[in-house]
Amino acid sequence: MQTLESFLLDGRAAELILLIVLFEFVILSLRYWRGSGAPPARWLSQLVAGAALVLALRLFQGGAPVAAMGMALAVGGIAHLLGYRQRWFA
Repeated sequence: MQTLESFLLDGRAAELILLIVLFEFVILSLRYWRGSGAPPARWLSQLVAGAALVLALRLFQGGAPVAAMGMALAVGGIAHLLGYRQRWFA
């Protein structure tokens, strides 16, 4: 039997979160395309920022090069900045 600690530390939790984020992206996109949801400009930056942060965690857990983790964190930071720009200056 696997423990919660191994689930959190071996990367499966991060992978599950990334899968949930992908599912959320698909649902939000479908709702928008059908005319009943918010436009991607309102939710995409937050989704990308969160996914990039979890991806950086997963890369760390998998022993990826530091440059790959840095790139994921940079993408997350840029997505956050774009989200702030949209909310504060729109």
